[in-house]
Amino acid sequence: MSKIISALIMMLPMTAMAAPVAEGTYVSGSNKRVHLSSFDYEGSKHYELFLANMTGDSSFVTASKAKPIQDDQSIIFTVPESAYLEYQPNLGCQVEVKFSPNEIQLKSLNNCTSTERAFNGSYVYSKQSSIVPKKYQGSWGDCDLPKAIREPAFLNANRVSSNGVQRFRVIKVDPISSNEVNVIGAFYYEADPVIHKINYKYLSDKSVSIKADWDNTSLNYKKCRD
Repeated sequence: MSKIISALIMMLPMTAMAAPVAEGTYVSGSNKRVHLSSFDYEGSKHYELFLANMTGDSSFVTASKAKPIQDDQSIIFTVPESAYLEYQPNLGCQVEVKFSPNEIQLKSLNNCTSTERAFNGSYVYSKQSSIVPKKYQGSWGDCDLPKAIREPAFLNANRVSSNGVQRFRVIKVDPISSNEVNVIGAFYYEADPVIHKINYKYLSDKSVSIKADWDNTSLNYKKCRD
């Protein structure tokens, strides 16, 4: 009995230290990053893991859990089925993700392609690449519309949009100066995981000049007074 009690006592600190995993961007020493996010739906927690290759092909895997993922858990993520593709070579690909405080390890299991296998390894949480400094945050444009129905360009703590339509997860923040910042975002669009860079220049009249890397021109947006 005493051995059982001692074992239970030894387990208590580990249980007490268990905490939900940190969501945001995890980086490695290479050009690969992974971004973890979640949303609640019908009483469950649904996780999305964006595998962002800054110089090659990216991927996207998901997992659903009844309770939030905790540190020191291993979870299987899977490439979801797409309604936009007739053929998915990586459909059902399973990626094992081991979580520990501020670190995750990825290992491709079944049905994965070289795209997913390239992400095998360890990644460390980066606050710098997960959270946009408050001084750069804001929303601009659509000031002629009622506030409730605006879809402005914006930059918040962990999302970025150059036009209010495409909304990217922040995976890298590169401040140029106090008045300019580059933000790289990841977006899963119709089964196509894409990465783009958006440049924000803050002007003296409190408007902002925004240039996305898929557009040759910069657009100026006003800061709404309300």
